Amino acid sequence: MTKAERRETMNRRQFLAGISASAWLAATHASGSRGAVRGRSDTSAAKNGSGRIQSLRLETAAPLSEMKAYYRDLLELEILGEDASELTVRAGETRITFVAAAPSEVGAPFYHFAFNIPENKLLAARSWQRERTPLIAPYANLRDPQYPDDVVHFANWNAHSVFFWDPAGNLLEHIARHDLRSSADGSFRSSDILYASEIGLIADDVPAMARDVAGTFGLLPYRGASEQFTAVGDELGLLLVMKRGRNLGFDEGRPAGVFATAVTLRGVEPARYAAPDLPFRISSD
Repeated sequence: MTKAERRETMNRRQFLAGISASAWLAATHASGSRGAVRGRSDTSAAKNGSGRIQSLRLETAAPLSEMKAYYRDLLELEILGEDASELTVRAGETRITFVAAAPSEVGAPFYHFAFNIPENKLLAARSWQRERTPLIAPYANLRDPQYPDDVVHFANWNAHSVFFWDPAGNLLEHIARHDLRSSADGSFRSSDILYASEIGLIADDVPAMARDVAGTFGLLPYRGASEQFTAVGDELGLLLVMKRGRNLGFDEGRPAGVFATAVTLRGVEPARYAAPDLPFRISSD
């Protein structure tokens, strides 16, 4: 890593983090080849390219007919395929497949995932979404006085977002990342949902899983790392490794559980990752 890259990493935000990114990297290199970072995603060159999350495969206990009505009729996303056991929708560049499943011993499956939108359209997206669903108010310390109270301000990620639920209890998000040169003209439309840029992965040992995922695909932690939360990747796609039981959804939230998750990535090192003792599968071409 060059001096400039080290300075960039040291300046990244510590949102929900207790240790610095440099300390995380030191621990990664000390852990041996299994968790060693083998490379780095070219974030500077790829800042404004395609989203890194090509597809998601998630379980749902909600009726697929309700999921279809929500994603097709409310979010106005294209249905790519459906049968009695699964439904696939297109969220910009990302395919999301919902697989019918019964509630597990820890309840009905639910996830957190986010959509990148043009960086100048957060307020327009807020109005558009409010016409369709309620929004979730964030904690007071995550608000921006220049924005309405239901807008989340991730100051050191240089981003604003709004959160909302789908019928399965999935925590969805429209996020405008101002470090991306993604501005677009006109009012907000469903076509401004560019791609899924975050997926939550729930773990008991956050640092270990984050090291393994980062090392497998040649990625780095994004602006902070801790025992509770580490984002791996960049603005085009983040794997959010979060502690089991962590609250999702602010005051409306509930404890995060572990549910089967399959992720396909693009623009990273070709590899496969299967979490030990957890139902997570991540792959890239």
